[in-house]
Amino acid sequence: MIIGDVALVLMLTLAYLVSSNNLSLVAGVAVGSRLLKPGLAMMIALAGYLTGLLLQGTEMKGYGVGPSELLVLSAIGVLIFIIGEVGKVPMSITNSLYMSWSALVLYMDGSLPLNFPVVLASWFVTPLLLALIAYFTYPILAKTSTSSNPIKRLSIFRFMVILTVFLVGYSFGANNLGLMWSMLGFRRIGLIGIVFASTLGVVATGRRTLGQFSRGIYIPPPVSGGVIQLLSFAALELSTVLAIPISLTLCTIGSLLGISMARGMRMLNTQYLRLVLIGYVATMLIAFTGALLVVKLV
Repeated sequence: MIIGDVALVLMLTLAYLVSSNNLSLVAGVAVGSRLLKPGLAMMIALAGYLTGLLLQGTEMKGYGVGPSELLVLSAIGVLIFIIGEVGKVPMSITNSLYMSWSALVLYMDGSLPLNFPVVLASWFVTPLLLALIAYFTYPILAKTSTSSNPIKRLSIFRFMVILTVFLVGYSFGANNLGLMWSMLGFRRIGLIGIVFASTLGVVATGRRTLGQFSRGIYIPPPVSGGVIQLLSFAALELSTVLAIPISLTLCTIGSLLGISMARGMRMLNTQYLRLVLIGYVATMLIAFTGALLVVKLV
């Protein structure tokens, strides 16, 4: 009983952290372009989070674990977050949860999960595909979005950012928060807890993290930001349908890379990109080996 309660608290802590930290990716473009006020952008993103979790969260099925395993998963997730914060390296809690879960499946069943090769392949292939799509679609959209009427253009951009903030928030809620709910066995208490933790993450600390990613790597114009958001939404949504956990940062980096190449690499901070890559590799290694070590020692 105590183990289950502690595991639940830790998992809800992770829900709080990912909801707050990913707000920059979901709504940072809208706020950075000054087309939406921070408070409004945060509320639209939160509405997307909760709608996606409620309507599609159950599609992330197959990741349920017992109380002891949940404690291991969530504890390693918190450790990954602390390492990332101390080392100033972006690290993915979603990737950490999946890799730890895979290690536990390997320990208990003697083999890796059936979807393990597919998930790992998607983590490497998806950013490349998004970069390729963004490279070819951005110039076309940039030309077609040009309007001689600045008021009309501003109205189009504002509508676009409102839509994309909600859509990306929706897909994030369905995929990342849906994964957490799945690990909690799709229990009602888990759903209520995640809704509360996500709301608290956005309201309490969301404003502080809102521009974090933009300051680190790019300041996108509205068209560039719109393309990044739409491609990220498409990738997350497809991954959710296939029950594949995927990081929003991974999708954003891939789309941004393609647009940066189309714009002559004028938007990309390559040093930050290297940190992201280091963080993702470190996350996978630490989470997988850490989970194996814990279950073998305990």
